[in-house]
Amino acid sequence: MRVELDVVLRWGRGVMLLIGALAAGMGVISACAPQRSIALYQRIMAWLNWRVHPIDEARELRNTRRLGVTLLILSVVLGGLVCWYWG
Repeated sequence: MRVELDVVLRWGRGVMLLIGALAAGMGVISACAPQRSIALYQRIMAWLNWRVHPIDEARELRNTRRLGVTLLILSVVLGGLVCWYWG
């Protein structure tokens, strides 16, 4: 029983770190290249048969950059907590 629990905890830690790394990557893309992040969102919505356009381009870029930095910070905190808790 102890071995199975260790495997589950190791997998859980790995999954949480993977989610944190993917979120950090999206945060970096959104913070450094907000146009690229917006274009990715528009492509996803077009695939779902929705057309989206920002009303105020400058404001959209500024908000995307801010949210990218926020996402990056939260994902680093998540990774740190996972390493500390499951260390």
